[in-house]
Amino acid sequence: MAIEILPSLYKKIAAMHVINGNEKQRTHLLDKIYQLDSKLATAEKVDRIFKQVFTLAKSLSPLEFKNKTEEKRYLTLANYSSYLLNINRLLIWEKIPEGKEYLAQEEIKLLSLEEKGKLFSQWIESYGKGIKVLDLSRLGLTYLPPEIGMLSALVSLNLSQNQLTFLPKEIGQLTLLQNLNLSQNYLTFLPKEIGLFLQLISLNLNENQLTCLPKEIGDLHWLRHLNLSNNHLVSLPKEIQQLSRLYSLNLNQNQLSFLPREIGLIPGLGWLYLNHNQLTSFAMESGLFSQLYSLSLSHNQLTSFVIAMRQLFPMQNLDLSYNHLNTLPTSIDQLPQLLSLKTQGNPLENIPEEIRQRFPPIE
Repeated sequence: MAIEILPSLYKKIAAMHVINGNEKQRTHLLDKIYQLDSKLATAEKVDRIFKQVFTLAKSLSPLEFKNKTEEKRYLTLANYSSYLLNINRLLIWEKIPEGKEYLAQEEIKLLSLEEKGKLFSQWIESYGKGIKVLDLSRLGLTYLPPEIGMLSALVSLNLSQNQLTFLPKEIGQLTLLQNLNLSQNYLTFLPKEIGLFLQLISLNLNENQLTCLPKEIGDLHWLRHLNLSNNHLVSLPKEIQQLSRLYSLNLNQNQLSFLPREIGLIPGLGWLYLNHNQLTSFAMESGLFSQLYSLSLSHNQLTSFVIAMRQLFPMQNLDLSYNHLNTLPTSIDQLPQLLSLKTQGNPLENIPEEIRQRFPPIE
């Protein structure tokens, strides 16, 4: 392949992985997926990508590549797409119960990578329908094949610590899921089909590349635990109020500068983590956060923290450390069960005497 068209191929590969985002964001994530130095020439990046893909394909189908050298590969988007799909199919297949044994059969080992990949859906139809728990973490997955939706009995699915950048719409067919771990990937968005997980109890999206959430997140009425920490969220949808059974919500290390009022209307919310964001104010208004047990707001830009009068809150832990607060509200006595109050790292002045007496360490 001529060197001059490699930049175009590099951009097309990036677009395959990162559906949303601009060209800079796409190429940045592609470099992270393949651990490439961003300063490398594009032609060198393409060569290294195909080298990694070819090596992985060879490990999964050694007989096919026994007499093929790396130099004989063809650097085309079609070849990359085929490798990508079938490599990820086999990586998953080997982790499914009885999958590795099936692939180890002599007649299957003789098949090409592509031929094996074509058998994947047929095998799942015959052997994979009853699987309830599947751990696909740390496999190096860069693409989730559509056949994932055929594992319709799944109750727990772990896809953490991979290099996934998006989820196929077919994942919405896993309607029995109760636990879904997608932490430590490169997801840039969630498909609207996320709202089809009507039995989901726990959703872990820690350490991804999310900037927003689909409104369908509000359809997860059984959700109890939602971890969105270490993303790039700048806002939350008002539909978050519909998560009527949500108990813990982790939004640490995002880019939130404001919160929708609806977050305080989640009836059973007990734990709310908002450390390391860009919030400048927080108000516990009357009728909001009525069941909140623990609130963490450290390392924001708070200049205002307000607690409504004439309403008692059950809160026991409050972390306001490392903000820009000059004072604390006297209405903090509306938190009669408060056991822990952290305020270090604030330029506090004129602290109400009743607060000093109740929490002597405050200075």
